[in-house]
Amino acid sequence: MKKIAIIGAGNVGKVLGYSLKNKGYQIIASFSRTEKARQVAAKLFDCPVFSKPEEAVENADIVFLTTPDQAIKEVCDCIAVNKGFTKNQVVLHASGAHSSEILLSARKQGAGTLSLHPLQTFPELEAGLRSLPGTFFAVEGDEDVFGVAAEMVQALGGQMLSIPTDMKVIYHAAACVACNYLTSLMDMALKMYGLMEIPPKKAFESLSPLIYSTLNNIGKLGPEKALTGPVSRGDLTTINSHLEALTKHAPELLSLYKLLGSYTVNLAIDKGTLDREQVEKLNTLLGGKE
Repeated sequence: MKKIAIIGAGNVGKVLGYSLKNKGYQIIASFSRTEKARQVAAKLFDCPVFSKPEEAVENADIVFLTTPDQAIKEVCDCIAVNKGFTKNQVVLHASGAHSSEILLSARKQGAGTLSLHPLQTFPELEAGLRSLPGTFFAVEGDEDVFGVAAEMVQALGGQMLSIPTDMKVIYHAAACVACNYLTSLMDMALKMYGLMEIPPKKAFESLSPLIYSTLNNIGKLGPEKALTGPVSRGDLTTINSHLEALTKHAPELLSLYKLLGSYTVNLAIDKGTLDREQVEKLNTLLGGKE
């Protein structure tokens, strides 16, 4: 199965389509809503570009629905209403938030359906192409067509991660925590450095060795054994000084600090570094469970 139709040539569609084209797959057609996007897709994929999605999928073995998340079901249903899908096709989307269940209309026409989500960020084409090798792809849907996904993932230099369909939302929430909320945490730390008039770039450079060392320790040891710091050792004096300083200099960060501290108490309990009295005092100080 080598003939692909790209329906929606956004960042993900462009990165996956262009990469697969360079690995021997044929991009035989594409669809985009706007004329500007159609021109970009035609140049990038060197293929016919259609103004109706059902026309683009006609001769494809694999149909990538890489529209914005909110449009996937609508476009899939539109193609199905116009009898665009066939029994021998594999239809997939690359959304992290939605499962393959939103492709039900394609499945009803006999197509195999999957979600194939690259666990990576694609801010633009060149950066996406650089980051693709080694990326994990979360796959769920019709198991009898997993082989099609596995071949594409292998061609892209990635690794396949099979997940249960009913846990797709949890999978995506975890990815948001690891990516989006990590960004928020770094913003929080940089704001604290900003209180000392340290520029963001210099602040990040100074924190980077600690960040990367922590990530490396988590990878090698797991979160529990990698945990260090005042919560882990039950150092109430230090934590209280943090709270007092934040109250004075950055009160908008106080509640998040306390919430993260409360979560970290539970991690320290799992690590076994706190006694019962320390846990009670930490929870009282941070507003966690009594």
